[in-house]
Amino acid sequence: MKIEIKDFCIRCGLCEDLYPELFHFDHPSDAIQVKADLIEGDLIEVARNAARDCAIAAIHLKS
Repeated sequence: MKIEIKDFCIRCGLCEDLYPELFHFDHPSDAIQVKADLIEGDLIEVARNAARDCAIAAIHLKS
């Protein structure tokens, strides 16, 4: 599974606060970065929760 952060992300940092194992705020590029190219194992459920908890639904999961 892969995670995509859409361009309309407002960079509120909620995903990084709640799911630091998946996300990192990159200050130089002013963007939220996904830490792993491929999400596997226990992180799949974490990724689903992150997509559900995103304030503006900017996190999308791809199989």
